[in-house]
Amino acid sequence: MKRTRLILMALVSALMILGTPLFAEDDSEDESPFALKLTTDFAYYPKSDAIPGGTHFAPITGIYSGVEARTTLKASYKLGTPLGENWLVKDANVAFSGGLELSPVSIRPKLSIDFTPVPFLIFSAGTSIGWGWNIGSIEGLCELNPITYDYDKLSTFSHPYYDFWVGATFQFDTGAIIKGDWTHVVLLASYTATYSGIAGLDDYTVYEWQASKGKARGLSYEFQGVLGYQMPLPLNLAGLMFKTSGYYDGSVYGSFDDTYDGDFVEISISPLMRFKFGEKDELTCLFDFSSRRSFESEYNKPGESLALNVTGREWFFKRLALSWSHKFM
Repeated sequence: MKRTRLILMALVSALMILGTPLFAEDDSEDESPFALKLTTDFAYYPKSDAIPGGTHFAPITGIYSGVEARTTLKASYKLGTPLGENWLVKDANVAFSGGLELSPVSIRPKLSIDFTPVPFLIFSAGTSIGWGWNIGSIEGLCELNPITYDYDKLSTFSHPYYDFWVGATFQFDTGAIIKGDWTHVVLLASYTATYSGIAGLDDYTVYEWQASKGKARGLSYEFQGVLGYQMPLPLNLAGLMFKTSGYYDGSVYGSFDDTYDGDFVEISISPLMRFKFGEKDELTCLFDFSSRRSFESEYNKPGESLALNVTGREWFFKRLALSWSHKFM
């Protein structure tokens, strides 16, 4: 037991020493506590028909299944809250942020707060409320009819979307201990717990939000890890992202939990690249290989899958995602 404690203490001490130099904030007196950034996300989804059976890979079967687009304007204010004179905590800060997300089928104001007690660790919390609508076949707000398995459209203002979340992020760069332009192997790991739902729906109702079907009100989680290599080039970062997500308790799906496996863990493995254009613009490209439930038989409507038994995991190429961000200040 004593040896275990010593190992843990040594590990924590190493992380504190190695993580600090890279992520310390610029102490320049000219740095503004205000920041304003615009982020635009776009995703293209090829068609990949589901194949019944056990765990397997589903190939691309068509060039188009759908697209996704949204833009978010985010403003933040950083307040220094030093926890002492020690070099490790003297740059501790709290950042307050507000944002507005807009997509073709939704609008969603957001509020969040980030607390950075040490340079390599960030604790976050936030909330949002959104209103969705439907444009022709593009569905932004629907509920599943458990009898017909159709997704029926909902009215915008009587059924707002809401969520509350908390999370933590660890970040590290080997350039903190090995100086040089070509010594930056970066690591980021984050965990987020979110409670979300649609107001005005009955318990265990399955719904669709922002054209994403099969959602339920309840507590979900997401773990995301990134391992990359950072370079002094326009291609600033190349790496790999690993992500898992799901609901803590499958009973959020009610009677469908027995067949649909409500706490199924979705896994994504995604090569990524980040390009930097000057000091204010970045473009991130993501190639998303993901997994979804594999069912015992074929289905004609997405809603019908909830009544089919899950028999394994189906891997497929999910999307090509692009994210462009511009810093105004």
